[in-house]
Amino acid sequence: MAADTAKLVADIDSMDARQFASNLADDCVLRYANHPEVHGRDAIVSAIGAFYETIAGLRHVPLNEWTVGATTILQFEVVYERHDGGEVTVPAVSIVRTDGDLIDDYRIYVDLTPVYA
Repeated sequence: MAADTAKLVADIDSMDARQFASNLADDCVLRYANHPEVHGRDAIVSAIGAFYETIAGLRHVPLNEWTVGATTILQFEVVYERHDGGEVTVPAVSIVRTDGDLIDDYRIYVDLTPVYA
């Protein structure tokens, strides 16, 4: 995953749901924070697009990356820009599994409460 991490983060931070989804397999499963799993690239585009509408921007600051077989664990600080102009930084961890070049399973563990407080 190491070579693709920079592209993945740039695509997420672009706030273009389709660009983000270009990293995902057609049958990818996404679990974001405490939201239910989303199945399939098209459904993920809709879900992430709806999430992007709730914030003004975001920026991932990579801290660590560990890869074991087909699984990569990514540790970040994520800076969220709120629509009121404020910024909130929260810790996050993502677990990404691949079977080939695209992501099959993406788990994002983050507490978004401060973003919307």
